[in-house]
Amino acid sequence: MLSLQPMDLLPGLRVRTHADWAAVQQAMQAGASLSPLLPLGDDAALVWIPKNGCSSLKRAWLQLRFGLMRSPSSHDDVHGVSQLHTHWLQAEELKAVAQHRAIVAIWRDPIDRFVSACRSHLVELTTGRIVAKLQAHAGDDEQALRALLQFHQQLFHRHGVCSFSDEADPVVVMNEVAQHLSAWIQCHLDWSHHTLPQVSFLGGDPKVYRTILGMEQIEDLIAHWGQASGMALDLAPQHVSQPLEATDPWRRLRRDQLTPEALAALEQFYAPDRAFLILAQQLLPVWQSAALSFAARNASTWS
Repeated sequence: MLSLQPMDLLPGLRVRTHADWAAVQQAMQAGASLSPLLPLGDDAALVWIPKNGCSSLKRAWLQLRFGLMRSPSSHDDVHGVSQLHTHWLQAEELKAVAQHRAIVAIWRDPIDRFVSACRSHLVELTTGRIVAKLQAHAGDDEQALRALLQFHQQLFHRHGVCSFSDEADPVVVMNEVAQHLSAWIQCHLDWSHHTLPQVSFLGGDPKVYRTILGMEQIEDLIAHWGQASGMALDLAPQHVSQPLEATDPWRRLRRDQLTPEALAALEQFYAPDRAFLILAQQLLPVWQSAALSFAARNASTWS
């Protein structure tokens, strides 16, 4: 069993390059559980989960780390810079860290999380987007591009899926992918990063966490961080899809557009996430901060 002292360096994998990131995602595609942890001071930490308010949480963490004026502000920079400070922990490592740090994470309704992922990333499963990404990776090397295209054609065929037309109806695509989600997760790294079950990031043991919070508590948590640190953090939620809804139909996808068949498939796929929450509610105390004096905003503002 791994044992750590309070001042020991944190364990875990570190992501410095795209190849590092791809290796982590491929391990998780294959079934590994890796918890992305950002330390908070010497005695606390956040495990962030894609689509669970992680843009807002990472932005607040970077403000704590670098100060309000020096922290990155663009969406891509927030994710890129915070990745450099993230420790990807195996279950034993997470348990060892929890001996000396109060770890918190956010849980989200799995169906809401899937729809949020569709708004931001489902278009990446269209033929044009896939080919453009492969072209960017290959550069001017035509032979490399042909090899990449062949590899992905074989990969998709092996898992029984194919890319969608650039003119496809986003609602149809969302329902189709929902019913074949496990196959699509094996075929696209970016898509899998945002749609893997939350337990892939949380691990299987709620007891390592001080508490598990809901989406509606993110603003309260960030305010608590600000008060504990004496810093005035920017609490504005990060709207990724909202500004683009008027011009981009992919950004307008909604939960009520899922068919009964798609909903049933998603509930089955994400059953471990619901089981984790039930166990966490049985084992963990409810988190409250006496310093909070305002109500949390609706969870949809943190998508």
